[in-house]
Amino acid sequence: MQKKMQKVWTTNGRLSRRYSLSMPSLSLLMLSLIVLVSMAIEAAEFQAQYTPNIEDNTSTMSSVTLFKQGDFTQLKKRTLPRDFLNALQAVIIHNPALKGQQAALNSYEADIDSAKARRYPTLSAQANNLNNDADQGTLRLNQPLWAFGKIDTAIDEATANYTAEQWGLIQNQRELISDTAKIYAKIQGIKLRITVAKQNIKEHENLHGRISRRQQGQLASNADTRLAYSRLLQARSRLQRIMGEELVAQAELQALTQIRVSTEGAIDDSLLGLPDRLVVNKLVMKNDANIRYKREQLKVVRLNLKQEKVASLPTISFRVEYDFLDNDINVDQTRAGLVFESNMEGLGLVSAGRVNAAAARLNAADEEVKSALNDVRRQVNVLMINRGVQRDLMRSQKDIVDEVEATMASFLRQYNSGRKSWVEVLNNQRELTELRLQLVQIASDWQQLSLQLLTLMGTLDDPAGLKHYEQ
Repeated sequence: MQKKMQKVWTTNGRLSRRYSLSMPSLSLLMLSLIVLVSMAIEAAEFQAQYTPNIEDNTSTMSSVTLFKQGDFTQLKKRTLPRDFLNALQAVIIHNPALKGQQAALNSYEADIDSAKARRYPTLSAQANNLNNDADQGTLRLNQPLWAFGKIDTAIDEATANYTAEQWGLIQNQRELISDTAKIYAKIQGIKLRITVAKQNIKEHENLHGRISRRQQGQLASNADTRLAYSRLLQARSRLQRIMGEELVAQAELQALTQIRVSTEGAIDDSLLGLPDRLVVNKLVMKNDANIRYKREQLKVVRLNLKQEKVASLPTISFRVEYDFLDNDINVDQTRAGLVFESNMEGLGLVSAGRVNAAAARLNAADEEVKSALNDVRRQVNVLMINRGVQRDLMRSQKDIVDEVEATMASFLRQYNSGRKSWVEVLNNQRELTELRLQLVQIASDWQQLSLQLLTLMGTLDDPAGLKHYEQ
């Protein structure tokens, strides 16, 4: 057996050095193939046994376990209305945007398998008639032994990409949950406005009946009766307008859920309590999907930089070659040995440029993480401030409504005694209705702000049916 060194120019112009052992027969080829096949089978069995199971969550894509035991786990046990839960779960199951993103996520999972497959042997064949004396053909089996981290880094990068896209999907899920929760709370607010509008109609009917009886007794003019009737018509028109708003809101909700869901269940304000701002900030900063997505993207870019750094390092492989067309008796048809192969494209300048570009992308990704943290912090502060303002407004508005309601009876008595005009009575009724509608709207806005914060904290993940997995 004679050891020799050959220099071979490959088709892309790079110089490879190959150390091989000449063999006189096919016995070594057969033995090598048997060994490599057995190694591949064992590797496949090992991978099937120990590779972590990456779940394929189709309709209810996994979220993340966001709260540890004792870490303000669920704020408090919430018993949300069944209709509200059905709406949240329907948007996760049926919304087409999530289905499309789930399909795209599966491609990133396939990239992990593709990166892992680079550990296995590569079989290639080449044939040519460049030699006028004889056709040449080579069958080559190449098994990487040591790639200096190129294969492992590619696997880590594919896995990080998959995790990042998972968080991207979770971010979209929470956005849809937030939109659904807000539109549901908006519908509840509209229903309360409808109740106020119906009460306004009933009170205007009573006022119209009262002034009509006074007109029959010649105690009121026809103008007062007609004014009362016009205000009654305005009240009915307002009810129709609010009912139209409800139809629009119901259509918006159905566009999110893709199915018709009931909205009869009202959300109790006591279920929307939150801790102080510091605790909310801590939970949101820990669990916000956009921040986690940016951090995973930073990890991907960091691994890409590592991949560019090791790309120019050599690869040591075990190679078996068999010449199946060259019948020259003086040439060994079978060769096997170690191959040391490296590529320095552009004398290494190309690799250096790619490393610099990856380093710049890493700096940009790091700044994006900082920007995401700042945006979320600002968003939480704005939501908490607005929520506090709405809560204070709700208290003061309720006091105002109580005062105006108390003056309504006084206005009627003063009208009967001649100290108030009928227009003043009707105007007081109009003001009372406006104040009631404002109170209902403030309460609805407070609910929507509370639900937005709960969504950012991840508290609505469980009610929406998102599966959890440990990080």
